[in-house]
Amino acid sequence: MKESEFTKIIADLERVEKELKTVGNNKEKRQMCYDRLLELRKRMDRYVEYWLLFEEKINDLQERYDFFLPDELPESFLHAFDNIMPSKEDYEEKLTSEEIGREKRGVKPLLLQADNEACIRSFRRGLGFLELAMMDEAIKEFRAVISQEPDLMLPHLCLGVAYAERGMGDEAMRELRLVQALTDDPQTGAIIHNAMGNIYADREEYQLALEEFKKVVELDPEFSVAYFNLGAVYYNLKQYQNSVAAFEAVKDKFPRDWELYFYLGKAFKKLGNEEQALVNLLKSSHLAHQEPFVAFELGLLYDKLGETRKALECYYRARRLYQELEGREMPVDN
Repeated sequence: MKESEFTKIIADLERVEKELKTVGNNKEKRQMCYDRLLELRKRMDRYVEYWLLFEEKINDLQERYDFFLPDELPESFLHAFDNIMPSKEDYEEKLTSEEIGREKRGVKPLLLQADNEACIRSFRRGLGFLELAMMDEAIKEFRAVISQEPDLMLPHLCLGVAYAERGMGDEAMRELRLVQALTDDPQTGAIIHNAMGNIYADREEYQLALEEFKKVVELDPEFSVAYFNLGAVYYNLKQYQNSVAAFEAVKDKFPRDWELYFYLGKAFKKLGNEEQALVNLLKSSHLAHQEPFVAFELGLLYDKLGETRKALECYYRARRLYQELEGREMPVDN
């Protein structure tokens, strides 16, 4: 489609708008405007369908052939959605998605004081595995360090974090409490309380998790992930206003984090603020167009808003994404 055709549709839409301002209660003229708007929508729908097919094909090619196309949007689009989407300059100054992943796990680079070169190499490998979320490998390396240098505190701390991420709560608590008894360093304490909060949250002991995450921000107000965790725990405790406040406090730190906007949208929906719910769920959908439950949640909101057409589109997309996900997870018989 040529750009001039889009321009003509927008011009026609503006003419209908001007006419609507002047027709008053004239039913015949209002009906004519209504019919013209329907015709314009049908014209645009055809192009939207082609665009959706195009985007689906692009996403499929990116996944299959392991490359990434940056979003390059017109300046007018970026300006119109300035309050929703981060600017290009802001995005380039923020953390990459891999760095965000490390921050959200509450894992920070730590120095190791030891003379044993083999021990240092194992520790560095462990940190690398931890950053890559390869917890079994990280646990193995940290155990190797502790077997050689049992009095070093940092390997115990990292082992505790790795255990927590692996879902081994009892083992994690043992290591974390050991370190907690040996240091009063606030940053180390923040890491410990954050890991313990994650353990309680995994066990659905949300009140205990809440207390741990509160201690994190008391010890280290710059520990951004703790605010995200607070938002999630407040949401599960049905304290939606507190949940929104916690997520909003850290939103600028994670501008590309779809989960943050997803839960912000859900929390605003619970509070009855459907406008902000829609803004945040749309951004989450933009950042995570392959996540079926984001599409489904957006469909539920559109349904509640009475926008049945958009709701059905979201439900259809969610169904297709669920089917694709099940297909990828289904074992193949040889």
